[in-house]
Amino acid sequence: MHKLDERDIQILAILQEEGRITKTALADKLNLSLTPSWDRLQRLEEAGIIESYGARLSSSFLSNFHLVITEVELESHKQGEFARFEEAIMEFDEVLSCWSIGGSLDYILRVLVKDVVGYQDFIKRVLNEDIGLRRYFSYAVLDSIKHTDVIPESLIKKSDLAK
Repeated sequence: MHKLDERDIQILAILQEEGRITKTALADKLNLSLTPSWDRLQRLEEAGIIESYGARLSSSFLSNFHLVITEVELESHKQGEFARFEEAIMEFDEVLSCWSIGGSLDYILRVLVKDVVGYQDFIKRVLNEDIGLRRYFSYAVLDSIKHTDVIPESLIKKSDLAK
């Protein structure tokens, strides 16, 4: 298991904000020469700590869509029912996130649609799948107060992988 030191943590913090940074610029920010900086980056990738690289779409582009939070309760909690739901929900492009949760509900979905009609179409398709859905609750997101997938350096340091 790869243990993260201070430089590794710096690399993770930098890459979350600047995924397209050049190798040279990364080395400069770390005050390292190119080869050790690159070696560290490759170790983080090989260890699976860095899973992938991607682009974040602008909020102005996303304003063309509607985000809906959907709470889901399944009909049954028998073995296999959760797997059946999870396998089916993976096939819906509109579902950006699906979290299995504890408590009175079973899942929370983050659903992105063009408009209300698009959400109605999505729900109809989900209901037609016969995936054990007992009921669902929908909440239209009016405004995003805070949203990030960036893990702050202060929390990375608290990871069990940090030295």
